[in-house]
Amino acid sequence: MSPNDHLGAETLWRWRASPRVMALELFGFVPDPWQGEALDAFAHSPRIAMKSLQGPGKSCILAILAWNFLLCYPRSIAGATSINAPNLYSNLWVELARWKAKAKAKAKGNLLEGLFETTTKEIRHREYPETWKLLARTWKADATPEQIGNALAGLHADYVAWFMDETGDYPDAIMPTVEAIFAGSPKVARIVQAGNPTRLSGPLYTESWRA
Repeated sequence: MSPNDHLGAETLWRWRASPRVMALELFGFVPDPWQGEALDAFAHSPRIAMKSLQGPGKSCILAILAWNFLLCYPRSIAGATSINAPNLYSNLWVELARWKAKAKAKAKGNLLEGLFETTTKEIRHREYPETWKLLARTWKADATPEQIGNALAGLHADYVAWFMDETGDYPDAIMPTVEAIFAGSPKVARIVQAGNPTRLSGPLYTESWRA
């Protein structure tokens, strides 16, 4: 079963070209102006960094973009992470589930639930579970740079992405491993991060695209 069986190729191409359109048609979501900028940028920008204080809806956009990637890019492999495991599962993982439920409520043929199974460790395509999935990745608080790299390594596919929450306090050691997705000439690779700009160093501070 492919997404085309549910939607048709034309709809998927429109949603790939405009995540903002997918957000409206699949979820009934109308973004704030800055959220719309981030949704629009995802179709063509390899890197997006959303910087703001708490409350404006950064995790919401991360989740919508993760669903856009899973749905519109076949056999895609993506990673989701946060500053620690409790934060990942209480924020971004919950947000992913919330938007999956909204898609069901919009009566689009139970699209996301029909295509993807959610567990505590991954969201995987029901027909291609090993080659089409979003993986939850975390590291221990006392992990060394090498251990962080080992925890996050291993994402390879023609369509590959990272969705990173609360990156304002990430150690610099994370980025070389995350950026490895650009190696090997993937067809599409994306890094989307969001966080509070709490310090003058780290991956969120050094990114140039700002929502």
